[in-house]
Amino acid sequence: MMNRKNIRTTSMTGILLLLASSSLLAGEAKFYKDLTFPKLHDIEVPKVEEVTLSNGIRLFLLPDHELPLIELSARIGAGSIYEPAEKVGLASIVGEVMRTGGTATHSGEEIDELLESLAASVETSIELSYASATLSALEEDIDQALPILADILRNPIFPEDKIELAKIQERSAIARRNDDPNEIASREFRKLIYGADSPYARTPEYATIDRITRDDLVAFHKRFFHPENVMIGVWGDFTIEEMRARLEAVFGDWKGDGPYEAPPFPEVHYTFDSSIHLVRKTDIDQTYIYMGHIGGLRRDPEFYALTILNDILGGGFSSRLFRNVRDKLGLAYSVFGVYLANYKVPGVFIVGCQTKGETTVKALRAMKAEVERITQEPVTEEELERAKESYLNAFVFNFDTKGEIVQRLMTYAYYGYPLDFLEKTKANIERVTREDVLAAARKFIHPESLRILAVGNPERFDEPLETIGPVEEIDITIPVPKEELPEATADAVAQGKARLEAALEAIGGRQAAEKISSYRMTAEVEVSMQGQTMQMTVTDIGRFPDLQRQEMQLPFGTVTLVRNGESGWSKNPQGVAELSEAQRREMQNAMMKKLFFLLREFEQKDYEVQALAPVEEEGKRYDVVHIASKDFAMKLYLDPETALPLKRIAQEKVMGRMAKVEERYSDYRTVAGIRFPHRIETLADGKPFSTTIVKSLEVNIPIDPKQFEKP
Repeated sequence: MMNRKNIRTTSMTGILLLLASSSLLAGEAKFYKDLTFPKLHDIEVPKVEEVTLSNGIRLFLLPDHELPLIELSARIGAGSIYEPAEKVGLASIVGEVMRTGGTATHSGEEIDELLESLAASVETSIELSYASATLSALEEDIDQALPILADILRNPIFPEDKIELAKIQERSAIARRNDDPNEIASREFRKLIYGADSPYARTPEYATIDRITRDDLVAFHKRFFHPENVMIGVWGDFTIEEMRARLEAVFGDWKGDGPYEAPPFPEVHYTFDSSIHLVRKTDIDQTYIYMGHIGGLRRDPEFYALTILNDILGGGFSSRLFRNVRDKLGLAYSVFGVYLANYKVPGVFIVGCQTKGETTVKALRAMKAEVERITQEPVTEEELERAKESYLNAFVFNFDTKGEIVQRLMTYAYYGYPLDFLEKTKANIERVTREDVLAAARKFIHPESLRILAVGNPERFDEPLETIGPVEEIDITIPVPKEELPEATADAVAQGKARLEAALEAIGGRQAAEKISSYRMTAEVEVSMQGQTMQMTVTDIGRFPDLQRQEMQLPFGTVTLVRNGESGWSKNPQGVAELSEAQRREMQNAMMKKLFFLLREFEQKDYEVQALAPVEEEGKRYDVVHIASKDFAMKLYLDPETALPLKRIAQEKVMGRMAKVEERYSDYRTVAGIRFPHRIETLADGKPFSTTIVKSLEVNIPIDPKQFEKP
């Protein structure tokens, strides 16, 4: 047994040896740039089996027995690029209703129940250049889940109620599309590059959604969903022969109408030029700047050098844009730059940032300077090696799931690329030189031909954009859906104006109406939403045409909305915020549509007016007048005997979505010589939405300007 002295001696010896070895190691320490590392091991990629079914469906199969799960991804040669220009949004609705609408065998709700009982999922969608379907199920349930997927792909019935629900969702997205300035910048920049009417940039509008019919969905599906136009990838717990037999069983009898030839991708036409564009957003403090031009294809020989260029120019924390524009100059919250290369059609070269309004032009110039520099001088050896290491070190993550491996091969096959394209890319990345990067930059990047877009408030800019060049302002107003109307003949216009004059007389006459300049109204409002009701008290104060203040006392607190000419703000229990342009426009339109103001001003505002044929609804006859401006359109329904307005119908936003809104007026009472409706019932898409009971109404009241000042 060792005694304590021996233990202490041994311990001291060990410590001395450790210190000695540490000293030796310290003496051999190297600067991090001098460190060398062995070559990374080659990545072992599991083999994906390619099989073709008897009807031409191409399969990509990768067994993986780690878990008792099977995943499937189908890709179909369809896409929104093939939908008619007058029916943009059709492809998206097809992709949605294929799944929600069900088949002749099972309704959408029955499919939901079946899948839920299996803990499985099936989804469908149609994107820009392809359609897709996915399935996930336990191995023991795959024979029940696969027929459901096959039935959805082959036999969708597209019921009208599900189509209408999908249309409502599309209209809601349209109504919200100007809420996010970054989304605005991205959308409008694509239009600048590809063209506003290009299949690669166009956006759904209310009118295009309204034109879509069930027949359009059926025709779109029939045109593209053919077995020869489908490829399926499967990975999970199966054997090749088992899965081939299963897929043959559910898809093998799917026959096309004859040889199928996929339509070509629409061509992209582009001319290099320079331009400056502004989207005016006065409700934001930041500016979102995009600049760039058309990009290229992945099959371009310079694709590999451009991949390295992306990392150096704007690919991360060590990129030139990040280090110089953000860190050194402090001009941007975020900044990026990338030359995008697509598979079939050219991508986009884009450089962008988010900056303070007060540094807009400085940031723009700083970004452009980096774009110029990347074309003028070689990148440094350190930049090159860092970019290559970044790509190569991350290369392994291309294979971290079986799904990624299978779906990437499907992508290459779908767009006509060699299946080993990724491996070839890695080999070519390793060979890229500084000279290659400079040559690619000079060939593909054109600093003199940048299309520039700024989304922000020009009143805050450090310099006018015009100091850089001529500026074209882009109007992002969402077009009001317009109903198909009979021709506005001279007689129809004259009769429409006569009806409105008669309605003005019915509520009190022009002389009394023109005396009204301000008002204060208090009302009790009951709102119905999703089977629930909510009570609120609303106070509405205004001076025509520029001041409005609405206070809504809700169960959770008071919400205030104020419009003061070209500015506005809102206040709720969480704080105060600027009103967006869309919110201000909605408030302004609400004032313009107040009955007495509408009837008083329709001549001066140069509204489009025409009489429509009388209608009979619910046993009552109405004279109808169509009224339209650049911001709204409506039908006003008048009592044919008294000319009193009884209701109006218009497409308007309700709870963030567009709906067919019907306002019904009753309980007219006279205030200051004008008859105002004191009960207003509102329906949205034919369903009760709100009832407003006016409790008090004063006109020509003194207006305190302080009520409209932002707190």
